[in-house]
Amino acid sequence: MSESLKDQLLALGLAPKKTPPARKKQRKAKQAAAKSQNKSGEIPLDQAYRIREKEERLKKEQAVAQKREQERQRRLVNQKIKAAVKEHSVRDPAADTKRSFIYKGRIRSVLATREQIREINSGSLGVVYLSGNYHLMPIEPTEEIRTFAPDHIPDLQGADIEGEEDNPVPDDLIW
Repeated sequence: MSESLKDQLLALGLAPKKTPPARKKQRKAKQAAAKSQNKSGEIPLDQAYRIREKEERLKKEQAVAQKREQERQRRLVNQKIKAAVKEHSVRDPAADTKRSFIYKGRIRSVLATREQIREINSGSLGVVYLSGNYHLMPIEPTEEIRTFAPDHIPDLQGADIEGEEDNPVPDDLIW
């Protein structure tokens, strides 16, 4: 009994002969099947899901990158404004009068002296918004800031009353 059970079964034809794996043939067959599916114009479902997932991931990454870039730009603008405010601010600790103005649809105010209020009204002083605070500055640096950050400069002129001449007060009106 020198022959093993395996050899005996092989001799009888009951066991298949061990052949080297045909991996290359299997791989080529799968590629050919995939190509034939692609020729019909249909994409396999799993591949479609992978493509969609990849596109969604790219869109998310682009949105995050865009948000980071906007945040970086905002920080740069705030740094420039902060440097200008530090250099040119004319804040007076004795300021006791509020000068109100409309900014972004709301009524805001800044504390100033009476002389500063006259200068604001004449246009030689401006107001700059930075991090929730309003700072008084000469008009030249304010206009420089307006060139790169117009949303940080409130309109101090207010709403002009248009058509006042068109609607004069009648002479016979008694108050």
